[in-house]
Amino acid sequence: MNTLLTSAEVLKLVNAEYRSLGQAHHCKFLRRGFNDHYLIGIGTEWYIFRVYLNHKNYIESPDAFKFELDLLDYLYSAGIPVAPASRRDNGESLGWTATAFGNRAFALFSYAEGDALSVTPEQCFILGRTAAELHLAANGFQSEYRRYHLDRTYLVDEPLKIIAQQRNKEFRIVSEQELEEFEEMISSMQPIEELVEIITSLDVSGDEFGIIHCDLHPGNIHFNGSQLTLFDFDHCAYGWRAYELALTEYMPESQKLELLKGYESVRPLSKGERDCIPVFAKLRRLWNIGDSLAIEPARAQSSE
Repeated sequence: MNTLLTSAEVLKLVNAEYRSLGQAHHCKFLRRGFNDHYLIGIGTEWYIFRVYLNHKNYIESPDAFKFELDLLDYLYSAGIPVAPASRRDNGESLGWTATAFGNRAFALFSYAEGDALSVTPEQCFILGRTAAELHLAANGFQSEYRRYHLDRTYLVDEPLKIIAQQRNKEFRIVSEQELEEFEEMISSMQPIEELVEIITSLDVSGDEFGIIHCDLHPGNIHFNGSQLTLFDFDHCAYGWRAYELALTEYMPESQKLELLKGYESVRPLSKGERDCIPVFAKLRRLWNIGDSLAIEPARAQSSE
């Protein structure tokens, strides 16, 4: 079980671990998603405190948390506008706290100023350019820690397996109606093997496959004027770069073209990558369902 820490417990923890930042005076629970998040006030600065959920299917070991935080440090130092993690007083970014149901990892992130992406053409161009800059910068990142690969196994096979398990098990996370809707969506897709054949034609040994944010959507992007900040790298992975652009399939044509234009102003796409973007958009729907179902056992419903 992942016990939800109270605001008082988090405030005490922050003041014990981050004394060099000053005295934390504010803590508000924001939401439980794939992790628990709290808004923290220290002096005149704001931060986001994350308590990671245990038993997530894409976290192979606790070292995967360290990969994410080290990647953020690397990208930030390379000039990519991300929200990095602050160092604890012992110099480490990642910490652990004991709960009644076991240890949970935590980290404190800089607050991303601004508002969520409103999908204007100007913002889309900046987002596309920044995504490409992130991909190129990430090519130089090396880590001793493992991180999952968003390959066929994670993108297709695991979601299909999880959905099938819901049909075959007596206890379900979703209702019969929801399950039927998932299965109807899958059956309406182009034969999945055909979609997989298209994306596997991309070169995984070159620049078409590498470190990606992997959860790029308006909720993880803030604009403060023309200044963009990318945050929530909890799903970061090794994956197809074109997958990152799947969100363009849900945009009006003018915004889509601006985002792709911004991306290609830094990193031109191959014809194969362009052809795969709509395919990734279809498979992303499958991935999102599997991802949501897989996390449910890790979410112990609780409230302050």
